[in-house]
Amino acid sequence: MPYDESEKAWDRFEADIQGLAGELKRHYRSTSDEKHTAELNRSLEQLRQAAESVFKSLESATRDPQVRGKTKDTARSFGMAVAETFRDLSDEIDKAVRKPAETKK
Repeated sequence: MPYDESEKAWDRFEADIQGLAGELKRHYRSTSDEKHTAELNRSLEQLRQAAESVFKSLESATRDPQVRGKTKDTARSFGMAVAETFRDLSDEIDKAVRKPAETKK
């Protein structure tokens, strides 16, 4: 039973992060405000740093090479999942930033 609850929690997290990316994408499609873009970039960088800190803490908490290796693998997978989730959002932000610059020409 505990495994089922854990799996449900991770499924929920995945759905939530995808929902967040969709909301952010929708929001940035409708604005070209560079201040909002900069704020989002800062937030994403803070997320990356926080995740890195968590996984470094886990890695340093044990001397077992298998656990350390699995922690590195998990950190890499998490990073890839977050990057993929926000890749589309980043493309939308780039378009929004370029759009006003192109219309000024």
